[in-house]
Amino acid sequence: MVEIDLSLNNEEIYKNVKIESFGGRKSFKVNQENLDTIGKNIAEYIRRLKETFKNKEKNDFNDSVTLTGATAIPVYLVAFHIVVHSFHEVRYKNEMYDVITAKH
Repeated sequence: MVEIDLSLNNEEIYKNVKIESFGGRKSFKVNQENLDTIGKNIAEYIRRLKETFKNKEKNDFNDSVTLTGATAIPVYLVAFHIVVHSFHEVRYKNEMYDVITAKH
């Protein structure tokens, strides 16, 4: 199983996106340019993960992915769109829920 932290602490996902701090909380502008950048970063992140798993004896990469971490809802939509066809199961997890959002 693969878990992707979509929180603003994940520098790989938010590379080339300006992260600002407001009242001690991290934030970024939710606009098309930033969402496109985040989408490209997630796609590259998944590509690198696939390469890592490909070289392992037991390759169960495509079984399940869990999306987690505090971020804007559009980031989850972008991430879901990117991962849904690469995994048999997509999960969402936060401090209250751990649910299957897609399974095929």
